[in-house]
Amino acid sequence: MSGDEAKAFIDELNAKVLQRWEERVTRGAFVARLVDGKLPLSAIKLFFRNWGAFTIEINTLIAASYQKHLGFFKRHFDLLAPLGEKIADEFIHPKPPGHVLVMMQTAKALGLTEQETLRQPMLPEARAILDFKRALLWEGTVAEWWFSMLTEEPIGHWAAAWFRALTTHYGFSHEQAIYFSTHEEADLKEHDGVMGHGSFNRLVMQRILEDGYGDTREGYTLEYCALASVDLYGLMHRGAYEQGI
Repeated sequence: MSGDEAKAFIDELNAKVLQRWEERVTRGAFVARLVDGKLPLSAIKLFFRNWGAFTIEINTLIAASYQKHLGFFKRHFDLLAPLGEKIADEFIHPKPPGHVLVMMQTAKALGLTEQETLRQPMLPEARAILDFKRALLWEGTVAEWWFSMLTEEPIGHWAAAWFRALTTHYGFSHEQAIYFSTHEEADLKEHDGVMGHGSFNRLVMQRILEDGYGDTREGYTLEYCALASVDLYGLMHRGAYEQGI
């Protein structure tokens, strides 16, 4: 595709992702009750226990994409620096081992222990998105993995909603809810010279389409990889809601 064609394709698909997120996550029972301050703390704790375990593993997959897709990034050498910054941001901000520190800070404010958050088996509904992402990285194409990452932009807005809910309705201080303010910034904004993760992902997707790397396997399409990711995030919320209330 030309640059204009690639950008138009991504803009259209991104709009579908945002709409799907609105339908499957934002309007779902879990988030709708959370933002109104009516979600039981038991459901919040169950979700975050699983989300904390998810965040550690998904960050290792993002790091592994550097090696798995190195051939593509050799062709687009200018993307290697922002990719390295994106990965480093997850592991060294605010200090090593990175975002896991602020995740555990919020987990502890919820009364969750390190054992519960890091070493307890995840709900199947929560593990589904992780295993889908892992399969796309190791078995799929460059395009399948990167187009599944369109979810980082809505996650940024989702994190902002969590931060407002916890600090407005559940008595959390800004420091106790720091995981969510950190992720709103990381996913949506340039911070400390690091490109917002959502913006970087879209840049990679545009290069993929311009360079002819947009191939997918039978049964997968770029739209499917993006929208199925949204649906599986919705499943994670639904599982925590049904088992946590």
